Amino acid sequence: MLLPRRHASRPRSPLRPSRRATLRRALSALLVCVAVAGLGYAVQARAAPGDLAVLVATRQLPVGSVVAAGDVDVRQLPAGAVPGTAVTDPAAVVGRPVAAVLSEGEVLTVHDVRAGSTLAGQPAGSVAVWLPVPDPPVARALSPGDRVDVLSPVDGAAVVTDVLVVGAATGEGVGASSGLLGAGAGGREPGGVWLALSPGEAGAVAAARGADPAGAALLLAVHAAPHR
Repeated sequence: MLLPRRHASRPRSPLRPSRRATLRRALSALLVCVAVAGLGYAVQARAAPGDLAVLVATRQLPVGSVVAAGDVDVRQLPAGAVPGTAVTDPAAVVGRPVAAVLSEGEVLTVHDVRAGSTLAGQPAGSVAVWLPVPDPPVARALSPGDRVDVLSPVDGAAVVTDVLVVGAATGEGVGASSGLLGAGAGGREPGGVWLALSPGEAGAVAAARGADPAGAALLLAVHAAPHR
């Protein structure tokens, strides 16, 4: 008995080269669209309407460290999360010392770096010395730019002469009675001045204050302003 001959199944023919190329092009186009859409979303998330470009610290910065270009970065943040004193220009902070500890990612403000120095423009080696002024009228009369002589309250001898006042505080709220230690009524600190001195002059002022047994402040004689 003869059995019917079975026909061997024919293997499926592979995709034609033209069809494979078409599929590859379609897949590539799809990937490009996804990438472009993702990039557009990232850009939109990074710079949404109303965002502000501000400087943030890229690492923790201790007090006194000098800000380098790599220590800050410009980032877009929502306006509501940006302090009113935020810094936007790297040139305003790079090369300046940090005045407060900054954490990584923290927005920099104008108060986080020193904008200048009390001794800016003074001779090299100058130091700033704080001298309390217990009498409120004297403290209110002094201002940066004045030139003064510092006199000993013991014998009136000149300690330093013709030195520059580079800063002054009025000591508002200080009472008429300054006390032996120069503290005003209620224990508040008196006003005073910052003087630009050489190291030798600073030593002389310190010695004169230490030699005063009563603890009274040194006296100031203010020079007349030069006439034009």
